[in-house]
Amino acid sequence: MPAFTNKIISEIENKNDKKSKSVHRYFSEMYLVLKEMFRVLKHNRSAIVVVGNSNICGVDTRTDLCLKEIGESFGFIVPKIGERDLDRDKRMLPASHNKNYNSQILNRMHKEFIIGFYKQ
Repeated sequence: MPAFTNKIISEIENKNDKKSKSVHRYFSEMYLVLKEMFRVLKHNRSAIVVVGNSNICGVDTRTDLCLKEIGESFGFIVPKIGERDLDRDKRMLPASHNKNYNSQILNRMHKEFIIGFYKQ
């Protein structure tokens, strides 16, 4: 696993070993997905992946930057990561209108990230 991704996993591991294993499994599986995408994608073509970040044990997973780092380790070029706000009422688990900043649901994804992977 690349350095930044390992750093995120380690930060979560310091707080909750079980949850860090879950995050490690997710990034390991995405590693395989991106590796296969790179293998099958023709040269001078691109692929788009849309993800959201999670907040696990108070650690922002920075999924967008981790996947960028993983993709670049195979040779993908990531020219830009787009960002879009998610409407509070259109999320899978909408947050309440009450501002309880300790609420796990409220701390879930507020943005989605559009990652462009380009293969030369």
